[in-house]
Order: sequence, then structure tokens, then C-alpha cells
Amino acid sequence: MTFFVSLFFFGSIYLYLFHLNLYEEYQDSFTSSRHQIESHLQDAEENNWDSEMVASSLQIILRQDNRSIFLFDSAGEILYQPSPGEGAFIGIDSSVVEEVLAGEEMAQGMRMNGNLAYLIAAPFPAGAEQAPEHAMVMVFHELDHEIRQAVFMILFAIFITILCAAVILWFISRKLTLPLREMNKIAMKLAKGDFSQRVKIRSKDEIGQLGETFNTMAEDLDSLEQMRKDFLANVSHDLRSPLTSINGFLTALLDGTIPESRKGHYYKLMKDETDRLIKLVNDLLHVNQLEAGKIVIQPDDYNLSEQLRLTAAKMEPQLSKRQIELELSGTEDDIMVNADQNRMEQVFINLLQNAVNFSTTGSKVLIKLKKENDQVKISIRDYGIGMDEEELDHIWDRFYKADSARSRKSGTGLGLSIVKSILELHGVSIKAESKRGKGTVFSFKLPLV
Repeated sequence: MTFFVSLFFFGSIYLYLFHLNLYEEYQDSFTSSRHQIESHLQDAEENNWDSEMVASSLQIILRQDNRSIFLFDSAGEILYQPSPGEGAFIGIDSSVVEEVLAGEEMAQGMRMNGNLAYLIAAPFPAGAEQAPEHAMVMVFHELDHEIRQAVFMILFAIFITILCAAVILWFISRKLTLPLREMNKIAMKLAKGDFSQRVKIRSKDEIGQLGETFNTMAEDLDSLEQMRKDFLANVSHDLRSPLTSINGFLTALLDGTIPESRKGHYYKLMKDETDRLIKLVNDLLHVNQLEAGKIVIQPDDYNLSEQLRLTAAKMEPQLSKRQIELELSGTEDDIMVNADQNRMEQVFINLLQNAVNFSTTGSKVLIKLKKENDQVKISIRDYGIGMDEEELDHIWDRFYKADSARSRKSGTGLGLSIVKSILELHGVSIKAESKRGKGTVFSFKLPLV
């Protein structure tokens, strides 16, 4: 729509300027013809030509292809005009002659004999001195043809412009729509679960950038789909293993194959497996609540040193079973912080369980507190198998699991993600450092009271 409106304004402005230029040419032609007639009449007066000879010699000037000239005397009567059959059919309104004889000059467009014409009239000096002025009227009677020619040129130019624009737009649209059609085709495959498709990048413009973004999205979806599959496989395994154990122990107890003296031992095993299931379900619920933004922290002042001592006591059974020593440093004096105590306990338990899972038997886990200005730095370090840089970049991803072949129980890959989300709700960032075979250290800071 904008394109056609622009063409309309272009045509209108061109036609207007064409008229101005045409009228200027008419004025120049009138002035030139006037000088020719004055010179011709002066020669005739000097050579004493009779009226018939003067009229006959003026015909070349009075009548041209697209214009006619009329000379009127002071009484408004025609002195000279084009010969009959050439220009005399054009009638000149008497009011025009009267205004010119009164000293006015005129230039106007009008209709004559049904045709569009342009008339220029001005006083014309008489031959004798002191004689009243005559009138010269020049009529351009081919204005219709000039305008039609101009309109044709405009329409032809517009047609060529539209044709060229259509060709250019066709090539541009083809260039634009080809990658878009390819993206649409790949998007349909992505919607069906095929995340292996990628867009071919053919340019560095906005379409190319869109293609790169599309490929990044496809890679993220592919990675997310792989994590989902891994997560389902891990959850299925982690659910099935304790359920299978519990089912086997219950079957043995019901069948009476387990002696009375050993029942307590198997009850304890069933309790441990049940705790594993509860932990798994709780982690899944926490992840869902964090993603939905339903968890709201309630910061309060509390004793961090006491909390860590109690958390270490809760972890004692797991530490003793793996013969892992837990050392507390900097907790001798009570340190008061402002945070959500229940959520921070969840953070410490997840970090300690992660340290236990990836520690070797007989190693050590260190919890260290250090005051730094108005904050306290908490570090939890293990001396286990450690990680390389590639694994370290993904440990915060939900459902991500390190190589389970090198750990005792790698869990479901949710613990560290929950830790990071809870700390972010506190406005706190956590840092992880690790080296292969040297262990891992997690550290973050909490505000002091």
C-alpha cells in the first residue's frame, strides 16, 4: 500500500512540474514570436508592403504545428490571423481582447472547441507613433496531446518501476522465504521429537542470526531431551532398586525364610531403602516448587555454628558407614547469620551428601567458616575423585549426573540444582572448584547479623 501511494505522489509531482516547465516554454515561445512579428512589421513598413503582402508573409509566423497567433487592432477587430482552415476555427473570446487592450497580460488554460488549450495574450505595439496599442493572442491548442504524452511517460515509468520492483522483491522474498521454509520444516520435525535437525546458515544478516538462534534452540532441546531421558532412566533405576529390595525382603519375611534373629537387620535395610525413596520424591517435589516459583524464603537471625554442628550429627551414620571423617573449622564461636534456617539446612545436607557420595572410603570432609567483613564464608570440601572442567560446567544443571561409575551413588542429579536455586532466592551465589583426583570445594557467603 505504501509503495503505490508513493508512486501516486511521484506521478502527481511529476505532472505538476511538467506543467510548470511546459508553461514556461510557452511563455518563451510567445516572447520569441512577438519579437519576430515586431521585426517583420517594421520591415514591411520600411519597404511599403501592402496589407495583402504583409498578411501573406506573416502566415509562417502566425500558424505553427501546435499554436496559432492572432493580432487585434485597438477596436478589437482581427488584423492578422492564420489562414482559413488552419487556425481561424479557434474562437477568441472578446472579453480576453478587451482586457489585453486595456493593458492587461493574460496566461491561462481553457477549453476551446472541446479541446484543452493554453492562451497567452499581451498588448502589442502599433506601427505608427502615438497610435493605440494592438493585442497579440497566442493559443497553444495541442495541450491535450502534451498532457497525454506526459501521462503516458509517467505510466510507462511506473510500469517499469513496478516490474523491476516485482522482480527484485521476488528474488528478495525467495532469499528470505527459502531459509524460513527450511526452518519451518525443521520446526515440524522438532515438534515430533527429532532434535537432530539443524538449519544451514547461508548469510550473516538477520535471517542468518535467526538461523543460528534456531540451531542453538535445537541444541538446547536436544540436550534437554537427553537429560530428560537420562533422568527418567535414573529415576526409574533409583525407584526400582529400593522397591525391588523392599519387595524381596518382605517376601522373605512372609515366607519365613529369614530367621527371627536376623529380622531386625532386614527391617533396618528396608528402612534405609524407604529413606532413599522419600529423599528422591522430596527432591522431585522441591524441583517442581522451585520451577513454579512457589518457594518463598523467610530469612531470620539464627546461629549458623549450631546449625552446622547439628547437621554434622545427623550425617554421622552415613559418614561412619563410609569411614569418612567430618571436620568443622571456625564453628567454635557462635556465628549469627540472617537467612532461612530450614532452607539452609537443606542446602548443607545436599552438599554434604554430595561430598559423601563422591568421597573415597577413609577420606575426609571439611566444613570451614571464615568471617569476611559483614559476611561469613562457608566452604565444604571433600578429598574425593574430583571433576574436570567439562563436568564442572554442568553440575548445576537439573538432572545432570557425573560419571556414576566413579561414585558410590550419583543420585538423580537434582541436589546441586536445588542448592543453587535456594541460594539464588537468598541473593547468594555459590562457587565450585575441583580438580581430578584432588577433590571438590563448594563455597558461598551469608550476611552476618
